[in-house]
Amino acid sequence: MKTKYINYLLILVTLALWSCEPKVDEFVPSAGSADFSVFVSVGDSYSAGYIDGALSDYGQTTGFTNIMATQLKSVGAGDFKQPMLLAGTSVGSSLNGSYKLQVVHGKLMPMPTTGNPELFTDPTTWINSKGPFNNVGVPGAKSFHLLSPLFGDPTQGSGNFNPYYTRFASNPGVSTVIGDAMLNNPTFFSLWIGGNDILWYALGGGTGSASGLGSHDITPDLIFKASISGLISNLTMKGAKGVLCNIPGIDALPYFSYIKYNDLELTADRVTLLNSAYAGYNQAAEANGKPKIEFAEGRNPFVIADAGAFLGMRQMKEGEKVLLSALSGILGDEHWGSATPMPDNESLTITEIGNITTAVDRFNAIIKSAADDNDLAFVDANSVMNDLMHGIIIDGVGYNTEFVTGGMFSLDGIHASGRGYAIIANAFIKAINAKYGATVPMANVNDFIGVEMP
Repeated sequence: MKTKYINYLLILVTLALWSCEPKVDEFVPSAGSADFSVFVSVGDSYSAGYIDGALSDYGQTTGFTNIMATQLKSVGAGDFKQPMLLAGTSVGSSLNGSYKLQVVHGKLMPMPTTGNPELFTDPTTWINSKGPFNNVGVPGAKSFHLLSPLFGDPTQGSGNFNPYYTRFASNPGVSTVIGDAMLNNPTFFSLWIGGNDILWYALGGGTGSASGLGSHDITPDLIFKASISGLISNLTMKGAKGVLCNIPGIDALPYFSYIKYNDLELTADRVTLLNSAYAGYNQAAEANGKPKIEFAEGRNPFVIADAGAFLGMRQMKEGEKVLLSALSGILGDEHWGSATPMPDNESLTITEIGNITTAVDRFNAIIKSAADDNDLAFVDANSVMNDLMHGIIIDGVGYNTEFVTGGMFSLDGIHASGRGYAIIANAFIKAINAKYGATVPMANVNDFIGVEMP
């Protein structure tokens, strides 16, 4: 009898505990107050899906906008048509193909494969009549380019138009990127533009102007603000809602952080040779009260060309940056940074970095103000990248901004990897959900491909 009584109490306790278990609500995707039925993406290389130093069909399907479009389908989005390249083709701005890791000079280096320049030069490969396209991201685009018909006009001559846009423009030389976006009658949009308004100055090693309209100039504030305003006016004219994104600083980009200012590693024998080679320079520098160029065993600052320095050269200072493009010259027969001063366009001085940093701050204030004034969602990509610099963990996998090993960036050191694009897509989705009360599901970052090792 006592045993039966105990069993009866155990059953009652089990039933009581079961009835107290919390009920987990099933996730139900919802569009909230937004209409995602016709989604368009407007922007530059990031929106286009540029990856590993080139645009490719792989990058177009792996880009953050396509990931977003896939997730938005659960809340009513329709097809997301892209100006796809042929399968297996790729083309970079230097007509190269996608980068692959190879062993060069005893080190793993990203090396370009053979590209498909015919995508630019052969009009029979163009797809102008196959639009309109939902993704009108154009590699190399600055803010004001998206409003200009000259941007896709091949009659302007090589170097004066953008072939990425020309190949899919509805009417090359007449149409504009923003006009082609509006052919879709979008109900929702993403706009991420402005990076190249600053980045091209950085990629040129600061050799452009801090305020101008040249290819390697930082866009003047008034032009940038007017361009952002004009783009948003077009996109919202029929009541569409959307999301804006700001500009990350260059510190997070491996292209500007992988090679340190003092990464010149020297043996004792090499030190003797270099100090002998610069003896004449040092004698003249000492006579004129200028800093010498001297080397010691171990790590040393690189020697760079600098028109403002004594005899046009000097050693780098802490805080200055070496561009990733200098790597082959450093490791190769040119001996950049040691026997030969590194060319001016392969490094950034403290002043040039200051020009970039202040421009990022100014432009980001313009973008945030535009989002607030037009009641749009806002993605703080600058903060996302800053977090990644310190490292984040997603479902047990760590990500940071280290070149090759960090998982965030592809082999060009500027654009994201497949997993990096998924991280960006989720940042956009979080901003959309917060602004419009939506419940768009996140992408599973670890399902995507990171950097592929040889």
